Amino acid sequence: MQVFHTVMRLCEHLQFLRTCLVDELKRLISNLSLYDRLPLSFLESLDEDDKIVCYRAALICYSVTNSIQVPCEMQLRVVLAIKNGRDCLVSAGTGSGKTLPIALATLLDDPDKRLVTLTLSPLKRFQVTQESDFNTRYGVPTAVINEDTPREDAWWTVSRASLQLSSVSLKFIGKCMGQQKVLSGACSTPDCHRRTAF
Repeated sequence: MQVFHTVMRLCEHLQFLRTCLVDELKRLISNLSLYDRLPLSFLESLDEDDKIVCYRAALICYSVTNSIQVPCEMQLRVVLAIKNGRDCLVSAGTGSGKTLPIALATLLDDPDKRLVTLTLSPLKRFQVTQESDFNTRYGVPTAVINEDTPREDAWWTVSRASLQLSSVSLKFIGKCMGQQKVLSGACSTPDCHRRTAF
């Protein structure tokens, strides 16, 4: 089923979903029959502002996953924690959907603010998988930062220009304690606003 106008590019569509009026959000969710797929009892327990964030997250999720996926309650709880500036730790098994809320919270951000989300990863192999998911599956420009990352200023300058998410290895953080310039190139600016641990 073709849900959205094909002439509308994804970035324009996401911007529309970030900014449209509440009545339009509700109409879209109803027209797409998403109410049947959302955790309604959880949504009904929320205040209006948090409910709107969840509606936006659900529609963005539906859009970037080609009309396949909507977030579950756990994922919406994580999105709300991130968007409300609260710390959040999710302990769940592989394949349970821990990556999606980070992508959704990032996609909910206004791209004009050029914010960067910083995730910490224990394994380089996990970083590569996450980078692929964020870049290809969710359309979130992501870079992996670990001991293999170039140290040249040019790489950091170009990467930061379009970056929305950085996946940093814990081992790299330990190694660069004496080389703060390398890590600070990614996260010491006002653009870096969130930290999420896996």
